[in-house]
Amino acid sequence: MTLERTKPRRIPGERLEETLGRAVRERREKTGMTQTRLAELSDLTQAAISRLEHGKSMPTFPLMERIARAFGSTLIVAVEPGHGVTVTFADNGDTV
Repeated sequence: MTLERTKPRRIPGERLEETLGRAVRERREKTGMTQTRLAELSDLTQAAISRLEHGKSMPTFPLMERIARAFGSTLIVAVEPGHGVTVTFADNGDTV
């Protein structure tokens, strides 16, 4: 899969849960999916998706896997020394 880095996935000073939430929101908006539909596909509530997108909760990896599956995407979380954590969703079939 190709990792398309069109823009940074982390804003300096941003907490990890905010980075994860922003990545989910951006991907959801890119796919035209509503919070309600994402909640249905990932077996969560719409309120849980909203809390996640606003950085109000720290998702577990199993939860992020369910969200990636709902998007039909691969979730890539990279820990880069000196640069923090970046989060990207890649379309299945792309190359890294």
